[in-house]
Amino acid sequence: MTTGLGQRRTASLDIPLRSSTSETPFWHRDEPVLAVTRLDPEYARLKEHFPNGWDHLVHAKSLFDGIAALDIPQVEPSAGRREQTVSLAQAAAQELLAFADKETAPGTQDAVLHARTAAQRLTVYARTGEWEPITLQEPHPDRPWFYCGPIGTWAMRAAAQSIGFLVAVPSNDLQQEVDMVTLRTSWVRDRVAEVLGGEIKSIQDMQPSMCVLDLLLSGGESAVGHKNFAHFFPLEAARSRVNGPEFTVVFANIHRERIQNCSLRLFREIQGAEAQTRLDGLLRTSLRWFRGHDLAHFWRKSTVTDEGRPAEGLTPFERMGLEETYADVLGLLSAGLFSSDLHLGEAYRVELFRYLSRRHHHFADTTAAVLTAGWLQTHQVSLEPDTSKSWLPSARQALEELARTLHSTLWEEDASQVAVLRSALATGADYQKRLGSVFQSLPTDLSYTFG
Repeated sequence: MTTGLGQRRTASLDIPLRSSTSETPFWHRDEPVLAVTRLDPEYARLKEHFPNGWDHLVHAKSLFDGIAALDIPQVEPSAGRREQTVSLAQAAAQELLAFADKETAPGTQDAVLHARTAAQRLTVYARTGEWEPITLQEPHPDRPWFYCGPIGTWAMRAAAQSIGFLVAVPSNDLQQEVDMVTLRTSWVRDRVAEVLGGEIKSIQDMQPSMCVLDLLLSGGESAVGHKNFAHFFPLEAARSRVNGPEFTVVFANIHRERIQNCSLRLFREIQGAEAQTRLDGLLRTSLRWFRGHDLAHFWRKSTVTDEGRPAEGLTPFERMGLEETYADVLGLLSAGLFSSDLHLGEAYRVELFRYLSRRHHHFADTTAAVLTAGWLQTHQVSLEPDTSKSWLPSARQALEELARTLHSTLWEEDASQVAVLRSALATGADYQKRLGSVFQSLPTDLSYTFG
């Protein structure tokens, strides 16, 4: 992949232009260090929830993994590869039907119905190369959840429509952390209005819901691509729609493993000390922040017409990166309503350090991390403070100013601060480079297996 110093850059924020690659995960450093973890050892929870048909789900996963390894035939015209993929898709459809026929355990009716629907769609896809449209249902809080079909992983792979396979169960204990924020959206709204300095509105009538689950099985692109801890429906599922609000699915067990095996190790090395907040507290606080991030994408000043207009000259990727920064910062500031400064400051930084390990010109969330790191340094806020002090209070004023700057740049057609943002991004990129040896020696993401 060619992203060296000679690559062309964007005019507004001076970001190297992206180029496609079939390597995954594409946004890591070259040869990233990955932590290997096993989810659901011996398929214990899969067997618990699907005692009669669990083995058919495992067989289907293997077939989807085979399809992903071959890539998708629509972008590979080879007749032989097309024939192989069709055969695997048809076999996977048969496994899903066998699962649906055998599984009769209480609470599995949704998964059985989804399996039959997925088998039908796979059969049509194998025959025509096209996916039938589908209406997705938000996960039920008391039942396993199942998805099979086209899925977007932001992986920039060569495939046009990658097939994902996901089986998960509710994590009701951790769902309470997200619900704590959702049920008090009016509090969040007031805090965001305070930060932005005026009345605000949501640009979407129904804001997305968020469902916290544990992932028990994944296959296809979901297994060979980047290991996402969250998916956004119907945004990432082509040819789908929803009845009711859009919904975000968060895999709590993936997030926990990644914090424990990657983020905390990076934090300890960069900070020079252990986090004072325990793993469970970091996970819960992180979920509250992520819910605030999810909601923040939709907040605008009430004076903004429609969805607003960006400063002239910003590219689509630059706008995406700035919006992710906006959501990160407002999510962090509003999550302060539900968490202590210590817990929240540490939960944010353990994830910030991990996101800094990725290529900021390929991944908008890392653009956000790099920009925020640079902005804070420009405002004399250290990301590696005295460990006896809470970090967030010293950062709050600078973060509020950043949120206002991003709002005016993204939606008020104000280009006056673009140069300031470009400078902050460059400062953050320098900081990112200084951490390069850490990212080369410690895990920055997960590789996981099942069973």
